[in-house]
Amino acid sequence: MRLTVNGEPHNHTGDKTIEALLKEIGADPRRVVVMINGDVVCREAPASVRLEDGDIVEVLAFAGGG
Repeated sequence: MRLTVNGEPHNHTGDKTIEALLKEIGADPRRVVVMINGDVVCREAPASVRLEDGDIVEVLAFAGGG
């Protein structure tokens, strides 16, 4: 499935869940927020939201500082 992830083309080979995509790109689901086509995805639903070919996905990581 062809996606755009953080502005870059990405060929996703896993199942169509956000959970699988996060695992594939090495992102910790506890430390990111995901947007699909401009809509924020609920943190409790990464296994139930389905990706579609051509989706634009943004994975935003939290960063701490002081």
